[in-house]
Amino acid sequence: MLKPQRKIIRKEIKRDPFLETIDKIEYNFEQNRKTYLYIALGLIAVIISGNFLLNKQSQKDIDSNSALGIALVAFDNEDYENAKFQFETILSDFSGTNSSNIATYYLGKISFENNDLTKAESFLNEYLNNSEPDILIPGTIKILSNIALKNNEFDKAIKLLDRGLRLGLDNNISNEFKLLKVSILIEQDKIEIAQNILNEILLEKKLPIHLKQRSEELIGMM
Repeated sequence: MLKPQRKIIRKEIKRDPFLETIDKIEYNFEQNRKTYLYIALGLIAVIISGNFLLNKQSQKDIDSNSALGIALVAFDNEDYENAKFQFETILSDFSGTNSSNIATYYLGKISFENNDLTKAESFLNEYLNNSEPDILIPGTIKILSNIALKNNEFDKAIKLLDRGLRLGLDNNISNEFKLLKVSILIEQDKIEIAQNILNEILLEKKLPIHLKQRSEELIGMM
């Protein structure tokens, strides 16, 4: 005789954990459909805005590089008034670009040549403090050191040269900084310190002729 079929209550039903997870996700999605939609639309807006800004920045870099090229041609042709105007325009129109940073250096250099030491120092310090070591840094440090010497600030000039030495630039550039430092030390009558630096330089192998000659000239000044 067949036994009557027993009713199965909900607690006794064994559910697949994976299916339970899917059910929960589907339920959660239905409950929060609008929230997810807003999030998705927000992400799309961010992506579109990001692409627009990147394209805009790329165009800004292209335009600033073009303007810098024109300014450098004027500078190389010794048309300094025109070059000065071009560099100032780059600072005004393309702030925050690499070209505007380079323009700052050249404005400092032009100011130095015009004997406007205060303005030159301001521009060159701005360039030095906002740039990674590059081919313009040695010139920047040399000019700033020269300005310090013109103002009889010998210790400041030496500190600038020491800053250049800490940058770990090309060995020949470092030796040029050292020789400039030696000339200042001689002016300060700090002969022993100057002599030690010169001995260190002259011990180097493959020392370029111009650096060797300058070292010997400084020895003769002691």
